[in-house]
Amino acid sequence: VFAPRALREQAWAWRTAALAGPLYLIGLRHAWLEVLGPSAIGLLALGLATLSIGAATAVRARGPEAKGARRVAMVWLTASAAGFVTLAIPLQLSNEWITVGWALEALALTALWRRFDHTGLKYLALGLGSAVMVRLLMNPYVLDYHPKSALPVLGWLTYTYLVPAVCLLGVWFLLRTEEVSRRRSWERSILGEKLPLLANYAATGALLLVFAWINLTIFEYFAPGSELVIPFDRLPARDLTLSIAWALYALVLLALGMWRQSTALRVTSLALILGTSGKVFLYDLAHLGDLYRVASLAGLAISLIVISLAYQRFVFRRQTPEEAR
Repeated sequence: VFAPRALREQAWAWRTAALAGPLYLIGLRHAWLEVLGPSAIGLLALGLATLSIGAATAVRARGPEAKGARRVAMVWLTASAAGFVTLAIPLQLSNEWITVGWALEALALTALWRRFDHTGLKYLALGLGSAVMVRLLMNPYVLDYHPKSALPVLGWLTYTYLVPAVCLLGVWFLLRTEEVSRRRSWERSILGEKLPLLANYAATGALLLVFAWINLTIFEYFAPGSELVIPFDRLPARDLTLSIAWALYALVLLALGMWRQSTALRVTSLALILGTSGKVFLYDLAHLGDLYRVASLAGLAISLIVISLAYQRFVFRRQTPEEAR
């Protein structure tokens, strides 16, 4: 920012300045640990992120006059700050807070992509979103983060899964209208020119996180001890609750699909209701008895009736003579 104007007009100079921060971090981290210890090491990365943001802000006043170089300066300094924040989160936080922090950062990076249209910001956001999905959907250690909550629906599982789900929905919302039009030529050769595949990927992740939260919350409620585990034994009340929850989630997805006229959501809801039907007939009925069996069949029948009526009313309805014109 304070270099001679001739140097400030060079895009490579701003790239070099943005990349210098990570190199400084190596030596500064060693000095920090020697003097202050590891308890607040994340503040070092946040401090470097603050410097990068300050430099990006100063670009507006003393940055290059050339539009291309100014854009490079803003994007690279902002990306450097985002990288430091990404690093600070696992250095300072633990367990679910790493996941929540990365999800919030993915949303913020997508908002920056909307502002600057830099491909790197978009893929960094999607990379963080993918890390969030892996940590919450494929990480068995997530069950060991905390003991069973006293109020399962309001416990730690709720913010651990629903906050990232909302963030991924935000990523979808920000990507969906601009993703296709902003694709570079190399992206079009891979992703095509019609569908917002990356936005749909984020939305799919959000739906999976909500589905995982539903199942884990039910498992937590019926867990006999103080630990959250995925059970493999048979418990009629829990199995029936799972089937009802799956059916209700399918109905919600169907309603959203019809409201937004989304074929993908309707197909997802149909697949889920078919999975629920298979679970009821192949698993639940073999082990449920008395009122549980009746309730399971009644709930499934009501769900199927509602879905069939909804499809007949909104999807397969006949056109009136006025609409046909």
